[in-house]
Amino acid sequence: MPPLAEIVDVDNLLEVVWVSLVAGIGATAAYAFAILGAARALDLSRSGRPAEAVLFGAMCAIALTAVGAAVVYGIVIMTNK
Repeated sequence: MPPLAEIVDVDNLLEVVWVSLVAGIGATAAYAFAILGAARALDLSRSGRPAEAVLFGAMCAIALTAVGAAVVYGIVIMTNK
C-alpha cells in the first residue's frame, strides 16, 4: 500500500482550502455590502437626503461589480483547469 503522501498532494489540498475560504467569505461580504448599500440608499432617498443616498448607491454598485467579477473569475478558473 503506497504512503498517503503519494496519493494525496497536500500542498494542492491546502491551497484549495484557503482559496475557497477567502473566496467564500469575500463574495459573501461583498454581497452583504451590496444589500446594505441598496437598503440605505432607498431609506435615505425617501427621507430627502439625496447626497448620502448617492454614496450608498455607489457602494451598492461597486459591491455588485465585485460579486460579478468574482463569479466570472471563478468560471474562468474552472474552465481553464
